[in-house]
Amino acid sequence: MKASRPLAVLLATLVLAGCANLQEIRDYADASAEFSAYTELTTRFRDTYQREQPYLSGEAERLARDNDQKRQAAYADLLVIHQRVTLYMQTLARLAGDDAFDLSPQIDSLSAGIKAHPELGIDAQQVDAAANLSQVISRWLTASYQQRAVRSMITEGDPHLQKMLVAMLTLIRYYRQTSENEKNTVLGFFAVEIPFADPSQDRLLLALARAQLQTRSAEYNELQRQYDAAEQGIRSMAEGHRQLLANLDRLSSAEARAMISKFAQDIKTIRENLGTVRS
Repeated sequence: MKASRPLAVLLATLVLAGCANLQEIRDYADASAEFSAYTELTTRFRDTYQREQPYLSGEAERLARDNDQKRQAAYADLLVIHQRVTLYMQTLARLAGDDAFDLSPQIDSLSAGIKAHPELGIDAQQVDAAANLSQVISRWLTASYQQRAVRSMITEGDPHLQKMLVAMLTLIRYYRQTSENEKNTVLGFFAVEIPFADPSQDRLLLALARAQLQTRSAEYNELQRQYDAAEQGIRSMAEGHRQLLANLDRLSSAEARAMISKFAQDIKTIRENLGTVRS
């Protein structure tokens, strides 16, 4: 009976160490799943025509309307790309979670049938020890399954995830170019029209046009920072997963854990900075 306590402590220590080794993977996956810059920029890409239409006419307006129809048709598929990546990261985070393979409820139900028999030297202390030891054993057994499951998911998922992230980067660059074309259209309109306004007759209109020019110029400058941050975040996600794959056999090492933590923190920082830029 007395030997069960140190054994339980030893096994519990090992189990906690195993769970802690997955904390960094969990943090990285959670941070990646919460990175929503791609979706926000995709929605902006979809709405391009609504913003540029007031500044278009003739053939340019017709071409813009045709492009809008193509963007609207592609929008759902463009979102699915990010949804798949997000779901993968959410699944990885859950798989690396503390309770992914926890059998405690089942063990609790089994241990509930164990009763004390004081006349035989089995009291409440031994009953508790039996239940606790059962929990430790179940976690220790399932910890190895959890490690293998996480490794298997990373190995199997990496080539597909990398292709999806490359697609997201390609689309972000396309969104940036579309935004640049929109900027040239909108700001070009003001550049052409403002000099021909008569200050004596169109004073109010001229003031409104200049104010709108300032607002739109600031908006496009801010967008460049958002595109930069989105690309940076996606690259960090891709490189972080590559490093997970490259270090599968030493994920518990201090060096690997520190590296994975850095990727998680980088992605989180980029997301927070994006929030600051938009506010």
